[in-house]
Amino acid sequence: MHFQVLVAGRPRPVELVLGRARDLRAISLWRAPAAVAARPAIRDTIEFARLASKRHRHYLRSILTATSLGEFQAIITGSSQAEVALLLLARADWFPRSPIIGLAQCRRTYCHHIVLEFLSVHPAIVGGIEPEIRGVGKGLVYALVELSGATGVPLIWGEATANSASFYSRILATPGVQDHFFIRGNTLERCRQQFRRILFGKLD
Repeated sequence: MHFQVLVAGRPRPVELVLGRARDLRAISLWRAPAAVAARPAIRDTIEFARLASKRHRHYLRSILTATSLGEFQAIITGSSQAEVALLLLARADWFPRSPIIGLAQCRRTYCHHIVLEFLSVHPAIVGGIEPEIRGVGKGLVYALVELSGATGVPLIWGEATANSASFYSRILATPGVQDHFFIRGNTLERCRQQFRRILFGKLD
């Protein structure tokens, strides 16, 4: 699966994969450019990446982990209440700082919902270092919604921070998001439609 982001105003493809243990090293090497390192949003995205890596390492030892859509479907078909770890990665071989430019660390609950535990985008992108790249975080959330549609998940939920609440309000078209959000019903369907737009490079 893939989607398009804007790089200096031009669309470029990003690959979407479910990550493996070996991908955690590339995430651990993320660094913030000195010019933007002090910004709160930069500190958040680095902290979330580190916490996501730590949480996923814990899940690798404690619960089932899916590294492909087929594996995820097989697990939940075999055990309807299985807790399953997912690490959705955005990969871009054209990005010089890292092969991984964003991540969504998630868990499928026994109720067949998905918890988005950590969303993080490479700090150079969050900081607007040239070339300016837009659409990574939005693409990851919409891709997670697409994955939920493929597996019959009716609800995605997660926590928002002071720095991310406005982001979730905007991409979910849900004014007033505070410290949590729920993606279900009409919002879920709208996000699926938006994923198809960025899949084919129809970027706003």
